Amino acid sequence: MKIPDITERTAMHTTTRLFGIAALFISPVLVFGQALPPAGSAAIASAQSMQNPVDHGPLKNIPISSGDLLDVEIFATPEMSGKLRVDQRGNVTLPIGGDVKVQGLLVRDAALAIQNQLIHANLMLHPTVTVSIVEYSSEGVTVLGEVKMPGIYTLLGPRSLYDALAAAGGTTASEGSTITITHADDATHPIIVNVNTVDYSPEQKATVVLPGDTIVVNRAPLVYVVGDFVHSGAFYIQGGTQLTILNLVSLAQGPNRTAAMKHAAIIRPMPDGTAKTISFNLNKVMHNEAPNLAMQAGDVLVLPRSGWKDFGFTAMPGVSSAISSAIAYSLID
Repeated sequence: MKIPDITERTAMHTTTRLFGIAALFISPVLVFGQALPPAGSAAIASAQSMQNPVDHGPLKNIPISSGDLLDVEIFATPEMSGKLRVDQRGNVTLPIGGDVKVQGLLVRDAALAIQNQLIHANLMLHPTVTVSIVEYSSEGVTVLGEVKMPGIYTLLGPRSLYDALAAAGGTTASEGSTITITHADDATHPIIVNVNTVDYSPEQKATVVLPGDTIVVNRAPLVYVVGDFVHSGAFYIQGGTQLTILNLVSLAQGPNRTAAMKHAAIIRPMPDGTAKTISFNLNKVMHNEAPNLAMQAGDVLVLPRSGWKDFGFTAMPGVSSAISSAIAYSLID
């Protein structure tokens, strides 16, 4: 191996010093691992165009409000990142860089505002800013209607309709076919969630609930059973499921032995205030010889009592008893 002589070593040392001096003039000053921009708005605008803020907020359509807790992350600078609370003036105070107005902004816009603040304060050249809402302010979600525990529930982090209903204890047996969600900032365009759809559970989880929303679980409509049934009364059409004649007969625990099965009827209220009578033979329906009609909200299923059957089941035991008594007295005599 050849060892360089003194002349070669001197030349190499001189070259190294020249490169070091040139690097001092070319390299900008670094602050927090990022290069400071040269003075002038043109350089700042150029820096903005080179790097856009990253938005990983889980719910991009929720404006930031006072009291919200934000998670602000600035890439490669943990000393400037952290969880920041929005004050009453709608500002967050950065560890270095001062106050930034974020109230009313979406998380992407808030990230852009913080990025611009860092650039204009000559702190960073290409900041990569991420903003997400960790905790919402005290403005809660109102859950009303057919739930077990109606009330106002505070949102902590992103929530769905499924979470809001779970917080209210779930729905009751009288839950109807729809749930209405009204946003506080858009009361004229409520969202209607159909309960009787096949994918209702995934739809619950995919439906976003925002602070200030009002959720109303609508009541199921009623149908009525009157006449010669074991149990007459009113029954809910739960969850928008269809009830047929036979479903309703089953809920009423069936007809009595004295029922006039051939003279059953549905009394159906009409939109104009009148009523429509649909007569049918319940025996034929039960033997699949006649249509098993679907019941509608407000329908009344009527099953009259048969006079001849009534006589047979009430008078005949009395007659038999009288005959038995007569035979007994004749034997005694």
